[in-house]
Amino acid sequence: MNKNILQQVDKLVQDDGLHQTYLEGVKLFKTSTYSYRVPLLYDHFCLILVLQGKKIGYLTNTTFHYDTKNYLVIPASLPFECETIASEGKPYICMLISMDKTVMYELITTLEKQENNDGTTTSLALFSDDVTLDIEDITLRLLKILESKEESNILGKQLLRELFYRIAIGENSQFLHKMFLNSNTEAKISRSLKTIHDKYNEHFDIPSLAKKEDMSVSSFHTHFKKITSYTPLQYIKKIRLNKARYLIAIDEYQVNETAFEIGYESSSQFSRDFKSYFGYPPKEAKASFEKYSLI
Repeated sequence: MNKNILQQVDKLVQDDGLHQTYLEGVKLFKTSTYSYRVPLLYDHFCLILVLQGKKIGYLTNTTFHYDTKNYLVIPASLPFECETIASEGKPYICMLISMDKTVMYELITTLEKQENNDGTTTSLALFSDDVTLDIEDITLRLLKILESKEESNILGKQLLRELFYRIAIGENSQFLHKMFLNSNTEAKISRSLKTIHDKYNEHFDIPSLAKKEDMSVSSFHTHFKKITSYTPLQYIKKIRLNKARYLIAIDEYQVNETAFEIGYESSSQFSRDFKSYFGYPPKEAKASFEKYSLI
């Protein structure tokens, strides 16, 4: 990102933390603290534009670098691990943008009618791509209008649409195109991910999930792991544990009621799984969430 972008963001964000802007679905985040590799879950369809600093995401055997030269797109809820590169002298600053599925569907269906994008990319749902000069230009214009509530309300949606178009034509955007075509495997798995995310505390029968999408169990299992890097059962477990951390840290649930709320029958088993995943027991979730839960 160029120096004009940093000058503009300095006008909007002085303190560390997550900051809501005048534009719905757009937030700015700043931290001056380095964070080691910790579990993280983005639970909505979003785009992360890094304005300064760097993050390294780890999804099993795949590593993602998102910095001022590479943005990150998370089309589906994917639990992964993340390291934040930041310091007092060079804080990590990013723009977190919720992506409008209706707008993306309109853009992608129009693009599909015009051309078939058959570039090569990872099969994973989560992907990074290059920050182009066009995206830098839109980012600067977005930051400028965020100074004004009136300009955000009048110009914001059109600027976001322009940005989403640039993301949709990115070199690694093929997953997005497949996700919005209902008959594609990517679309089927994406719907299953949403079901699991929305109903995380229910008992999931894998054959039923597969049947709902008109897939065999073996095909469902294969494509699920290809797209998320997890088996369905591993994914369900990680989603539940991330939800548990939020319930304890934000909603102040007790450990026992949290275990029951996310679908565990044994509180002790829940505590063991929680500590194995996060590295600390459930009772320390609030303090650790406040310290390490970084965008």
